[in-house]
Amino acid sequence: MWMNSANLAGMGGSRRIEVRRKVEFLRHTVAVQVLSLFRRHRPVMVAAILVAVLATGCSGGTRPTLTDERLVETPDSAAVPTVAGATAGTAEESAGTALGPGEVEALVVEVLETFPHDATASTQGLELHNGVFLESTGLYGRSDIRRVDPATGSVLQSVPIDEQFFAEGLTRVDDQVIQLTWRENTAFYWDAATLERIKEVSYASDGWGLCYDGSRLIMTDGTPQLTFRDPMTFDETGRIPVTLNGQEVYNLNELECVNGMVWANIWQTELIARIDPATGVVTGLVDAIALDAPTEPENAVLNGIAWDASTQSFYVTGKLWPNMYRVNFVPAPTG
Repeated sequence: MWMNSANLAGMGGSRRIEVRRKVEFLRHTVAVQVLSLFRRHRPVMVAAILVAVLATGCSGGTRPTLTDERLVETPDSAAVPTVAGATAGTAEESAGTALGPGEVEALVVEVLETFPHDATASTQGLELHNGVFLESTGLYGRSDIRRVDPATGSVLQSVPIDEQFFAEGLTRVDDQVIQLTWRENTAFYWDAATLERIKEVSYASDGWGLCYDGSRLIMTDGTPQLTFRDPMTFDETGRIPVTLNGQEVYNLNELECVNGMVWANIWQTELIARIDPATGVVTGLVDAIALDAPTEPENAVLNGIAWDASTQSFYVTGKLWPNMYRVNFVPAPTG
Protein backbone atom coordinates (compact mmCIF):
# COMPACT_ATOMS: atom_id res chain seq x y z
CA MET A 1 0.00 0.00 0.00
CA TRP A 2 1.32 3.43 -0.93
CA MET A 3 0.93 5.82 1.98
CA ASN A 4 -0.54 9.31 1.56
CA SER A 5 -1.48 12.12 3.91
CA ALA A 6 -4.93 10.65 4.54
CA ASN A 7 -3.35 7.51 5.96
CA LEU A 8 -1.42 9.53 8.52
CA ALA A 9 -4.36 11.06 10.36
CA GLY A 10 -5.07 8.20 12.74
CA MET A 11 -1.47 7.43 13.69
CA GLY A 12 0.29 8.40 16.90
CA GLY A 13 3.23 10.79 17.09
CA SER A 14 6.37 8.68 16.55
CA ARG A 15 4.77 6.31 14.05
CA ARG A 16 3.27 9.23 12.13
CA ILE A 17 6.68 10.92 11.94
CA GLU A 18 8.30 7.78 10.57
CA VAL A 19 5.58 7.25 7.96
CA ARG A 20 5.59 10.92 6.93
CA ARG A 21 9.33 10.63 6.41
CA LYS A 22 8.69 7.70 4.07
CA VAL A 23 5.98 9.58 2.17
CA GLU A 24 8.06 12.72 1.70
CA PHE A 25 10.89 10.84 0.01
CA LEU A 26 8.80 8.20 -1.78
CA ARG A 27 9.26 9.89 -5.16
CA HIS A 28 12.98 9.13 -4.93
CA THR A 29 12.68 5.51 -3.75
CA VAL A 30 10.32 3.98 -6.32
CA ALA A 31 13.18 2.04 -7.86
CA VAL A 32 14.30 0.45 -4.61
CA GLN A 33 10.71 -0.38 -3.67
CA VAL A 34 10.42 -2.25 -6.97
CA LEU A 35 13.70 -3.93 -6.20
CA SER A 36 12.33 -5.24 -2.91
CA LEU A 37 9.27 -6.64 -4.67
CA PHE A 38 11.44 -8.41 -7.22
CA ARG A 39 13.60 -9.95 -4.54
CA ARG A 40 10.70 -11.31 -2.54
CA HIS A 41 9.28 -13.08 -5.56
CA ARG A 42 12.67 -14.23 -6.85
CA PRO A 43 14.86 -15.37 -3.93
CA VAL A 44 17.87 -15.86 -6.22
CA MET A 45 18.24 -12.55 -8.00
CA VAL A 46 20.64 -11.70 -10.78
CA ALA A 47 23.09 -9.06 -9.56
CA ALA A 48 22.79 -7.08 -12.80
CA ILE A 49 19.05 -6.57 -12.21
CA LEU A 50 19.73 -5.45 -8.64
CA VAL A 51 22.05 -2.70 -9.84
CA ALA A 52 20.03 -1.73 -12.91
CA VAL A 53 16.72 -1.20 -11.09
CA LEU A 54 18.24 1.10 -8.49
CA ALA A 55 20.31 3.04 -11.00
CA THR A 56 17.46 3.80 -13.38
CA GLY A 57 14.79 4.72 -10.84
CA CYS A 58 14.67 8.44 -11.59
CA SER A 59 15.38 8.60 -15.31
CA GLY A 60 16.75 6.47 -18.12
CA GLY A 61 16.80 2.71 -18.49
CA THR A 62 13.69 0.87 -17.29
CA ARG A 63 11.83 3.41 -15.20
CA PRO A 64 9.44 2.18 -12.50
CA THR A 65 6.45 4.54 -12.28
CA LEU A 66 3.24 4.66 -10.27
CA THR A 67 -0.22 4.34 -11.83
CA ASP A 68 -3.29 3.80 -9.62
CA GLU A 69 -1.08 2.33 -6.86
CA ARG A 70 0.29 -0.30 -9.23
CA LEU A 71 3.89 -0.54 -10.36
CA VAL A 72 4.38 -0.09 -14.09
CA GLU A 73 7.61 -0.13 -16.08
CA THR A 74 8.21 2.14 -19.08
CA PRO A 75 11.17 1.28 -21.30
CA ASP A 76 13.83 3.68 -22.40
CA SER A 77 17.10 3.37 -24.23
CA ALA A 78 19.62 4.48 -21.59
CA ALA A 79 22.38 2.08 -20.65
CA VAL A 80 22.60 0.33 -17.28
CA PRO A 81 25.76 -0.05 -15.20
CA THR A 82 28.13 -2.97 -15.50
CA VAL A 83 28.44 -5.38 -12.58
CA ALA A 84 32.05 -6.07 -11.78
CA GLY A 85 33.32 -9.58 -11.27
CA ALA A 86 35.42 -10.15 -8.15
CA THR A 87 37.03 -12.79 -6.02
CA ALA A 88 35.50 -13.48 -2.61
CA GLY A 89 37.35 -11.83 0.27
CA THR A 90 37.03 -9.67 3.35
CA ALA A 91 35.10 -6.42 3.52
CA GLU A 92 38.40 -4.50 3.45
CA GLU A 93 39.49 -6.30 0.28
CA SER A 94 36.19 -5.62 -1.48
CA ALA A 95 36.48 -1.93 -0.58
CA GLY A 96 39.64 -1.82 -2.62
CA THR A 97 38.49 -3.87 -5.62
CA ALA A 98 39.62 -2.29 -8.90
CA LEU A 99 36.60 -1.27 -10.96
CA GLY A 100 36.40 -0.08 -14.54
CA PRO A 101 34.45 3.01 -15.60
CA GLY A 102 30.73 2.58 -14.88
CA GLU A 103 31.21 -0.67 -12.97
CA VAL A 104 29.37 -1.26 -9.71
CA GLU A 105 30.34 -4.20 -7.54
CA ALA A 106 27.38 -6.36 -6.47
CA LEU A 107 27.89 -7.65 -2.92
CA VAL A 108 25.95 -9.77 -0.43
CA VAL A 109 26.27 -10.37 3.30
CA GLU A 110 28.11 -13.36 4.67
CA VAL A 111 26.85 -13.86 8.23
CA LEU A 112 29.64 -14.82 10.63
CA GLU A 113 27.91 -14.48 14.01
CA THR A 114 24.52 -13.45 15.41
CA PHE A 115 24.06 -11.59 18.70
CA PRO A 116 21.08 -10.22 20.67
CA HIS A 117 20.00 -6.62 20.12
CA ASP A 118 17.47 -4.50 21.99
CA ALA A 119 14.28 -4.86 19.94
CA THR A 120 12.90 -1.63 21.43
CA ALA A 121 15.85 0.42 20.15
CA SER A 122 15.20 2.42 16.97
CA THR A 123 18.85 2.34 15.91
CA GLN A 124 19.98 5.51 14.13
CA GLY A 125 23.74 5.41 14.66
CA LEU A 126 26.20 2.66 15.57
CA GLU A 127 29.94 2.53 16.20
CA LEU A 128 32.31 0.09 17.92
CA HIS A 129 34.84 1.63 20.33
CA ASN A 130 37.09 -0.23 22.78
CA GLY A 131 34.98 -3.37 22.49
CA VAL A 132 31.68 -1.60 23.21
CA PHE A 133 28.97 -0.30 20.89
CA LEU A 134 28.14 3.39 20.95
CA GLU A 135 24.53 3.52 19.75
CA SER A 136 22.15 6.36 19.01
CA THR A 137 18.45 5.50 19.16
CA GLY A 138 15.64 7.65 17.82
CA LEU A 139 11.94 8.55 18.02
CA TYR A 140 10.52 11.49 19.93
CA GLY A 141 10.33 10.82 23.65
CA ARG A 142 12.45 7.65 23.30
CA SER A 143 15.78 8.89 21.92
CA ASP A 144 19.00 8.22 23.77
CA ILE A 145 22.72 7.61 23.46
CA ARG A 146 23.96 4.36 24.95
CA ARG A 147 26.86 1.99 25.48
CA VAL A 148 26.05 -1.63 24.64
CA ASP A 149 27.80 -4.96 25.22
CA PRO A 150 28.22 -6.51 21.74
CA ALA A 151 28.13 -10.11 22.99
CA THR A 152 24.92 -9.90 25.03
CA GLY A 153 23.15 -6.82 23.70
CA SER A 154 22.90 -5.56 27.28
CA VAL A 155 22.69 -1.79 27.69
CA LEU A 156 25.63 -0.80 29.89
CA GLN A 157 24.73 2.89 30.06
CA SER A 158 21.95 5.00 28.61
CA VAL A 159 21.52 8.76 28.59
CA PRO A 160 18.08 9.96 27.46
CA ILE A 161 17.73 12.83 25.00
CA ASP A 162 15.22 15.59 25.70
CA GLU A 163 11.84 14.59 24.28
CA GLN A 164 11.74 17.44 21.74
CA PHE A 165 14.69 15.82 19.92
CA PHE A 166 14.67 12.87 17.51
CA ALA A 167 18.21 11.46 17.74
CA GLU A 168 19.91 10.35 14.53
CA GLY A 169 23.40 9.36 13.32
CA LEU A 170 26.44 9.19 15.54
CA THR A 171 30.21 8.97 15.20
CA ARG A 172 33.29 9.12 17.42
CA VAL A 173 36.08 11.67 16.99
CA ASP A 174 38.97 10.85 19.33
CA ASP A 175 37.57 11.09 22.88
CA GLN A 176 34.25 12.65 21.85
CA VAL A 177 31.06 11.34 20.25
CA ILE A 178 28.97 13.54 17.98
CA GLN A 179 25.25 12.80 17.65
CA LEU A 180 22.83 14.32 15.13
CA THR A 181 19.15 15.12 15.50
CA TRP A 182 16.64 14.76 12.69
CA ARG A 183 14.80 18.08 12.28
CA GLU A 184 15.97 20.00 15.33
CA ASN A 185 19.15 21.34 13.62
CA THR A 186 21.22 20.37 16.66
CA ALA A 187 24.26 18.15 17.13
CA PHE A 188 25.39 17.03 20.57
CA TYR A 189 29.00 16.44 21.58
CA TRP A 190 29.50 13.78 24.29
CA ASP A 191 32.46 12.44 26.24
CA ALA A 192 33.08 9.00 24.70
CA ALA A 193 34.03 7.41 28.03
CA THR A 194 31.39 8.88 30.35
CA LEU A 195 28.61 10.02 27.96
CA GLU A 196 28.58 13.39 29.67
CA ARG A 197 27.33 16.12 27.34
CA ILE A 198 30.07 18.57 26.40
CA LYS A 199 28.33 21.02 24.09
CA GLU A 200 25.79 21.38 21.32
CA VAL A 201 26.04 23.07 17.93
CA SER A 202 23.56 24.11 15.27
CA TYR A 203 23.31 23.28 11.56
CA ALA A 204 20.82 24.21 8.85
CA SER A 205 19.68 20.88 7.39
CA ASP A 206 18.04 17.64 8.53
CA GLY A 207 20.37 15.20 10.24
CA TRP A 208 20.45 11.58 9.06
CA GLY A 209 23.82 9.77 8.98
CA LEU A 210 27.28 10.71 10.24
CA CYS A 211 30.78 9.21 10.11
CA TYR A 212 34.37 10.37 10.58
CA ASP A 213 37.09 9.55 8.05
CA GLY A 214 40.00 10.56 10.26
CA SER A 215 40.10 14.21 9.21
CA ARG A 216 36.53 15.36 8.53
CA LEU A 217 32.94 14.51 9.32
CA ILE A 218 30.77 13.14 6.52
CA MET A 219 27.03 13.70 6.92
CA THR A 220 23.77 12.93 5.09
CA ASP A 221 20.42 14.69 5.34
CA GLY A 222 18.06 12.69 3.08
CA THR A 223 19.12 14.53 -0.06
CA PRO A 224 21.56 12.99 -2.58
CA GLN A 225 24.50 14.79 -0.99
CA LEU A 226 27.44 14.02 1.24
CA THR A 227 28.23 17.07 3.36
CA PHE A 228 31.71 17.49 4.80
CA ARG A 229 32.13 19.22 8.16
CA ASP A 230 34.90 20.28 10.49
CA PRO A 231 34.84 17.87 13.47
CA MET A 232 35.65 20.57 16.02
CA THR A 233 33.32 23.36 14.92
CA PHE A 234 30.81 21.40 12.81
CA ASP A 235 31.12 24.07 10.13
CA GLU A 236 30.42 22.87 6.59
CA THR A 237 33.59 22.57 4.51
CA GLY A 238 32.15 21.15 1.29
CA ARG A 239 29.68 18.78 -0.28
CA ILE A 240 29.37 16.39 -3.19
CA PRO A 241 26.37 14.73 -4.92
CA VAL A 242 26.03 10.95 -4.67
CA THR A 243 25.31 9.17 -7.94
CA LEU A 244 24.91 5.66 -9.28
CA ASN A 245 25.40 5.44 -13.05
CA GLY A 246 24.77 9.18 -13.21
CA GLN A 247 21.51 9.03 -11.21
CA GLU A 248 21.21 10.77 -7.85
CA VAL A 249 20.82 8.49 -4.83
CA TYR A 250 18.50 9.74 -2.08
CA ASN A 251 17.75 8.46 1.46
CA LEU A 252 21.34 7.73 2.49
CA ASN A 253 20.95 7.01 6.16
CA GLU A 254 23.32 5.51 8.77
CA LEU A 255 26.98 5.78 7.70
CA GLU A 256 30.31 4.14 8.42
CA CYS A 257 33.66 5.45 7.12
CA VAL A 258 36.10 2.60 6.40
CA ASN A 259 39.43 2.72 4.55
CA GLY A 260 38.57 5.80 2.51
CA MET A 261 35.05 4.66 1.57
CA VAL A 262 31.63 5.55 2.98
CA TRP A 263 29.15 2.73 3.57
CA ALA A 264 25.55 3.96 3.72
CA ASN A 265 22.25 2.30 4.50
CA ILE A 266 19.65 3.28 1.90
CA TRP A 267 16.60 3.96 4.03
CA GLN A 268 13.55 1.71 3.58
CA THR A 269 15.57 -0.88 1.62
CA GLU A 270 17.81 -3.85 2.34
CA LEU A 271 20.64 -2.15 0.44
CA ILE A 272 23.94 -0.69 1.63
CA ALA A 273 25.85 1.55 -0.78
CA ARG A 274 29.63 1.86 -0.92
CA ILE A 275 30.46 5.44 -1.91
CA ASP A 276 33.75 7.01 -2.95
CA PRO A 277 33.64 10.37 -1.11
CA ALA A 278 36.17 11.87 -3.52
CA THR A 279 33.73 11.55 -6.43
CA GLY A 280 30.35 10.77 -4.84
CA VAL A 281 30.10 7.70 -7.06
CA VAL A 282 28.52 4.51 -5.72
CA THR A 283 31.10 1.80 -6.43
CA GLY A 284 29.29 -1.10 -4.75
CA LEU A 285 25.87 -2.22 -3.55
CA VAL A 286 25.33 -4.74 -0.76
CA ASP A 287 22.11 -6.78 -0.85
CA ALA A 288 21.38 -7.63 2.81
CA ILE A 289 18.11 -9.48 2.26
CA ALA A 290 19.73 -12.67 3.62
CA LEU A 291 19.52 -11.24 7.15
CA ASP A 292 16.60 -12.47 9.24
CA ALA A 293 14.91 -9.07 9.42
CA PRO A 294 11.60 -8.70 11.27
CA THR A 295 8.54 -8.00 9.13
CA GLU A 296 6.78 -5.93 11.81
CA PRO A 297 6.51 -3.15 12.70
CA GLU A 298 6.69 -1.30 9.38
CA ASN A 299 9.58 0.91 10.48
CA ALA A 300 11.77 -2.05 11.55
CA VAL A 301 14.21 -1.47 8.70
CA LEU A 302 17.90 -2.11 8.14
CA ASN A 303 19.90 0.70 9.77
CA GLY A 304 23.19 0.46 11.61
CA ILE A 305 26.73 -0.29 10.41
CA ALA A 306 29.81 -0.57 12.62
CA TRP A 307 33.31 -1.54 11.47
CA ASP A 308 35.39 -3.87 13.64
CA ALA A 309 39.02 -3.28 12.72
CA SER A 310 40.20 -6.17 14.91
CA THR A 311 38.32 -8.75 12.82
CA GLN A 312 38.11 -6.78 9.55
CA SER A 313 34.34 -7.27 9.52
CA PHE A 314 31.13 -5.28 9.99
CA TYR A 315 28.32 -5.36 12.52
CA VAL A 316 24.89 -4.57 11.08
CA THR A 317 21.43 -4.30 12.60
CA GLY A 318 18.20 -2.37 12.12
CA LYS A 319 15.62 -0.22 13.83
CA LEU A 320 13.70 -2.37 16.33
CA TRP A 321 15.63 -5.49 15.31
CA PRO A 322 16.13 -8.26 17.91
CA ASN A 323 19.46 -9.31 16.38
CA MET A 324 22.86 -7.85 15.59
CA TYR A 325 24.96 -9.57 12.91
CA ARG A 326 28.70 -9.69 12.36
CA VAL A 327 29.19 -10.01 8.63
CA ASN A 328 31.50 -9.72 5.68
CA PHE A 329 30.41 -8.03 2.47
CA VAL A 330 31.40 -10.47 -0.28
CA PRO A 331 30.87 -10.60 -4.06
CA ALA A 332 27.41 -11.77 -5.08
CA PRO A 333 27.28 -15.23 -6.69
CA THR A 334 26.92 -15.26 -10.44
CA GLY A 335 25.12 -17.67 -12.77
